[in-house]
Amino acid sequence: NVVLFGERKSGKSSLINMLVGRDVSSPSNPDLAAFASRGYAVDVGGREVVVWDSVGLQKGEHHDALSEGAERNLKGLIQNIHGGLNLLLFCVNAANVSKALGINYDAFYSIIGGKKVPVVLVVTGLENKDPMEGWWKEHEAEFERHGLGFDGHACITTTRGKPLKDGPGHWHDEQYEQSKLAVKELIK
Repeated sequence: NVVLFGERKSGKSSLINMLVGRDVSSPSNPDLAAFASRGYAVDVGGREVVVWDSVGLQKGEHHDALSEGAERNLKGLIQNIHGGLNLLLFCVNAANVSKALGINYDAFYSIIGGKKVPVVLVVTGLENKDPMEGWWKEHEAEFERHGLGFDGHACITTTRGKPLKDGPGHWHDEQYEQSKLAVKELIK
């Protein structure tokens, strides 16, 4: 069981859709008061993994705290996952790295009772970065300054981009497929 978490508009739904291979998740309603989650079966190296999608956790326009409903329902999800929790996957949009990162990270750690479960980072929105991994080299120190440690990371895109005008496919098909493999390897 993998729980996917992160700020609103971090790319969680697009990441789920990429891993599943079709559109099954849509972005959360920003007016949604309670934390909601749903599990999606994903094939990771011939093994079924359930990835639990979640809505963004912050309340308020400055994303400076967790809503009470989000925290309560997240605790219920983690306590009731059949087979236990195996991995936390923290999703961040490269264009929106903010101090809310620490709020999300700290909230999940306090809710799961400390570092008993590995946490990995997936940075989305890097379709125009070549190589995508270069983003991490440029920003790793910022995460360290905030005291955020991870057991692994992947720098990816969750979009195929616009269709090509002179043939089949999309602008970012190659990066998209590389991204899908990178995230599945990270989960594995």
